[in-house]
Amino acid sequence: MQSRVYSVDEVHVESLFVPNPPAIAVSAKGTVPTTGWTQPDLAPWSYIAPPKDGILDLDFVATQPTGLVLEVICPISVTKAFQIPAWVLGVRVHSSTNKVEAMIAGAKKPSEAELAGEGMPLPWPFPWWAPRSKRS
Repeated sequence: MQSRVYSVDEVHVESLFVPNPPAIAVSAKGTVPTTGWTQPDLAPWSYIAPPKDGILDLDFVATQPTGLVLEVICPISVTKAFQIPAWVLGVRVHSSTNKVEAMIAGAKKPSEAELAGEGMPLPWPFPWWAPRSKRS
């Protein structure tokens, strides 16, 4: 069973040179309370509407050990690549005890026109019609 790791110490995010859809690589280092934790992962949160701060939340999780373990604080790390929506400006990695944020270098808040229809189910209920963006 996967659970959040004990703590997250460092988070680094890098933009990958993939133009459409954009992608990032996230690296996180943290600690777990015992030996034997395996399969570290970063699990993205699902959103109904994009968060106003532009931060993508991720859970730093790993598979708990079974059987006998040593009760000693151990390091754990993970690196994962993600395709991201246009609204993402950075990431926030959550553990059991804390959270750490990292911003994407050069990220800027997209305009409403760029976000028009993002998050809508595909295909839109009527394939010949799509919502219009507000023009400023």
